[in-house]
Amino acid sequence: MFDETIKNYTEGLPLARQILDIFSEQRDDYHETYCTVVSVMLFVLMTMIDCMVACKFFILADKDYDRRFMRGKLMVLLNEGFKKLYGFDDKTYKKSEWDKLLPLMKRFPEVINRQYQDLTYLLEKHSKSSSWWREERNLEIHLEAVKLYDSRQEEIIESKVVIDTMKLFRSLMAVNDYLSNLHTCLYNFLVDKFHKGELLITQ
Repeated sequence: MFDETIKNYTEGLPLARQILDIFSEQRDDYHETYCTVVSVMLFVLMTMIDCMVACKFFILADKDYDRRFMRGKLMVLLNEGFKKLYGFDDKTYKKSEWDKLLPLMKRFPEVINRQYQDLTYLLEKHSKSSSWWREERNLEIHLEAVKLYDSRQEEIIESKVVIDTMKLFRSLMAVNDYLSNLHTCLYNFLVDKFHKGELLITQ
């Protein structure tokens, strides 16, 4: 199941990267909007894939130290992933992928704006729901050996680690669904212009 899902998600990555290269020189509102949406989609998809890969190797690990190592790295991914997705305070929010979408909302219909507001409310609530493994992340990143050793001695409960991982994964899924709505709007805009004769398709 992991391998099939990872395969499905990774198939879209090269296309997203290619679109960013092709559209990067275009400076009009449409192309800038499209590039921002695709850029956020790329982050979301890669972080979802990383979550699945890390969780997969945590489950597959058959040595005690390997499992403790993978659990620690998963906690880093959970903390850094949500911090980059939405943030935990004003400082991290202003650097988040979610905040990049806010200036674009004036270009989308009311229903899309309401979805953005609803999802913002849920993400904000989610950001305050726990520490998001900040202490464990710091120990794993800064490698303070004694504290890191003690942290890794916590009992490993496989189901809890997987459920913790789903906390980030579900947030990413919700954002990914929303980004799909944005992408559909942008696509429909082009189709409408084509039918009106305002868009020429060149080969």
